[in-house]
Amino acid sequence: MKTKPAKSTGRSYLAKWRSQKAEQKYRRLDDALWLRDTNSQPEAIDVDTRFGLTRTYRWPGAGPSVLCIHGMGDTSIRWIPYAEKLASLDFYAVDIMGDVGRSQPNVGFTDAEDYATWLGETIDSLGLQAPCLVGESLGGYVALAHAIGSERVASVVGLDPVGIVDLQMARFMAWAFAAGAAHLAPGPVRRKLAQLLGQPLLLDRQAMQLYLTGQRGHPPKIPPLPVFTDDELASVTVPVHVLAGAKSAAFDARKMAARVNTNIGKGHATILPDVGHSLSMSRFNEAVDAIQSAVDDH
Repeated sequence: MKTKPAKSTGRSYLAKWRSQKAEQKYRRLDDALWLRDTNSQPEAIDVDTRFGLTRTYRWPGAGPSVLCIHGMGDTSIRWIPYAEKLASLDFYAVDIMGDVGRSQPNVGFTDAEDYATWLGETIDSLGLQAPCLVGESLGGYVALAHAIGSERVASVVGLDPVGIVDLQMARFMAWAFAAGAAHLAPGPVRRKLAQLLGQPLLLDRQAMQLYLTGQRGHPPKIPPLPVFTDDELASVTVPVHVLAGAKSAAFDARKMAARVNTNIGKGHATILPDVGHSLSMSRFNEAVDAIQSAVDDH
């Protein structure tokens, strides 16, 4: 695949809250979910970049450093069970700049390369040398964008990451709409729909309410994210382990696996049967194993 990267239009993509009230409602729900789900409180760190302050959460450990990046419309709350399961590692999670988390953007991104620049500056400000990067969906794109031609990465774990193959936009939007509508269904119906749609977030009404509140109150604005070229993927010299959902509404898992295995020298892709796009929740154990394996190999 010889897809050429999109050129910057010079436009600044800076998402904003519709109102102060919308943000306050989201923060109340977010605080409640952190309190519910966290057994070991992380250290909250705000580090400076040219784009603004990046909120980072750290669960200190004596082992190698791992830095996790969530998907669009999510926050570092996604990684709480991972941090507690992998307690021996020096575990970090960042809120993507410009999303609903607690990072504070001063300026918007203008192109896809800004994601790599932002992450590199965040890693430098945290004083990390070469962490293992873990990214889900959009977070996978950010991790790979940083790893292209970089020596400041130990390894990459991508969970159904953006950027390797074309996004099936119509199918993905239909899936997202169906999941949002399913949130209103009675319990038994909602549980069945969660299985059919491959969206385990539907099983947690509090978490689903947080996600939908963020979508309504803070509509996403991101620059074009072109598929990485063959040469760009070939320039990634560190081990890359990708988990792809066979039933993902976002991507063709077979094409994704083929590109990873063909173009990335140390790349390895695993297709998980009967799994949708939300891998971090639906295949927790497999994702944990992939992270631990990446750390052990390094």
